[in-house]
Amino acid sequence: MKTALAIAGLLSALLLTGCVAVVPLPSADHRVYGRVVDRRQTKFIIAGQTTRAEVVARLGEQFRDSPRVAALAYAWEQPAADIIWWVVFFNAAGGGYVERSHWRAFFVEFDPASRVSRMEFVRLSGHESLDEQLENWAMRTHQGFWETGGGIFNPSTGVPCFVEAMEKSGHAAK
Repeated sequence: MKTALAIAGLLSALLLTGCVAVVPLPSADHRVYGRVVDRRQTKFIIAGQTTRAEVVARLGEQFRDSPRVAALAYAWEQPAADIIWWVVFFNAAGGGYVERSHWRAFFVEFDPASRVSRMEFVRLSGHESLDEQLENWAMRTHQGFWETGGGIFNPSTGVPCFVEAMEKSGHAAK
């Protein structure tokens, strides 16, 4: 009885002051969609030696081929968890439902002689298509923190961005 009163009191206090809750739920769907490739299956691949035909013969025909670059992707997705969230604050409330999944791929790039030049296991983003991510990977368009400065510093000069902004606006200390 004391436990029930304590929980009711806690819930009342949260509802009166505001509350944010996030509840992960295990996914009911445990199926994997696509062709799963693991590291053991790729041990035969040697950059500069293994051909595209050998990769396809060993890993199968269930891949996405890029029409613009010499690369292919074996991709798979497995539902991970569903997330229910809500916010309660005085007289306002809101909430939602999000499905989460593990979207992965094995990318393989080929040289002009159709030999493997590079390969990598990647986590895919839900913000771009598989084709976009494969092509960006193959063309190496993704730039990391050191190439972009991460919005913190200018990578060519090493000067922090806020210092450059202050200099441009005339507020820099002299």
